[in-house]
Amino acid sequence: MENGDKVPNLTFFKQLSSRLRIPGGSLLRQTPPNVPPMPSDFRTVEGRLPEVGFETRLAINFARTISENVQELVENQLTTPVPRIPRLNRIGDNAEESGEAERRRLGVTANLQLQWRSDQAFRNWRTVIENAGTFVTIKNFPLTDCKGFTIYDHHEAPIIVISKKERFDPARTFTLIHEYAHLLIREPGLSDHDDRNPVEAWCNKFTGAFLMPRDTIGVLIGAWPNEPREWTLDEIRTWSRRLKVSQQALAIRFEALGLAREGFFRHIRAQQGQAAPLPEQLGGNYVNTQVNELGNRFTKSVLNAERLHRIQVAEASEILALKPIHFDRVRRQIDDQDARAGVS
Repeated sequence: MENGDKVPNLTFFKQLSSRLRIPGGSLLRQTPPNVPPMPSDFRTVEGRLPEVGFETRLAINFARTISENVQELVENQLTTPVPRIPRLNRIGDNAEESGEAERRRLGVTANLQLQWRSDQAFRNWRTVIENAGTFVTIKNFPLTDCKGFTIYDHHEAPIIVISKKERFDPARTFTLIHEYAHLLIREPGLSDHDDRNPVEAWCNKFTGAFLMPRDTIGVLIGAWPNEPREWTLDEIRTWSRRLKVSQQALAIRFEALGLAREGFFRHIRAQQGQAAPLPEQLGGNYVNTQVNELGNRFTKSVLNAERLHRIQVAEASEILALKPIHFDRVRRQIDDQDARAGVS
């Protein structure tokens, strides 16, 4: 077919366009379309170059579409102004101090974090990070490609994308804050949380301090010991459950704070054994799934523009891939999520 020996019929043409997830017009071009470069790659893979699969490329294109939509809303004054995230200096700023300082700036107290239910913690953190000035989306791409990535094509639209394949909420939360750190230091790209890369190492330290600041850990353990202690797996398991973080992340944080001796993380990991995989979630509500992927902030921005009659109902419906009959219900759900997260 590419040699011109066979002419594709219309059915094949439509199938090819659908399979590649690109407009049919792109297939008719005689020259390749202008495609933005791939995001920076911070992944570290032993003995081979990192790969980016088809689903991950689709997720990157999706994020850039969100960015373009946000820019259009902002440029046409179709959405209310939002905070602009600060800029940190990875070289000059201490990662752990920066993590605790940003946590204080966002106003999430120890008591608020501890009172969140385990099944709500990730969504609450997502609300906090979106209200700080980002857009957080969830797309289906392999964890073997990356855990998450960021796009920062425009200062009005910092995008965080998390893999839908990750079904362990504490891991999702860690990725969320890790990617937020990438945006704060203005080094967006593909992540795997490997400390061998200095950018990834900085973002990991930031995330540990952000999710587990000293004052919050102090609430859990009571009196701060004068020297490293031998904490038990049961203690780490209980405290990580209260903080809604992984046991391994808490063990690493204990080492960083000098609460435990070097090697404590390896000791805890050895005791844990192999975690059982979570069951695959099948089915679900289409509206909730769509809003979950798009994120509350983007959805709310489009719905606000529609409610103020700055864009047509049909246009909002097309952007969100939702029928107008669902708009009011989605607005109520977003308002309820803001209230659960304890943010305005």
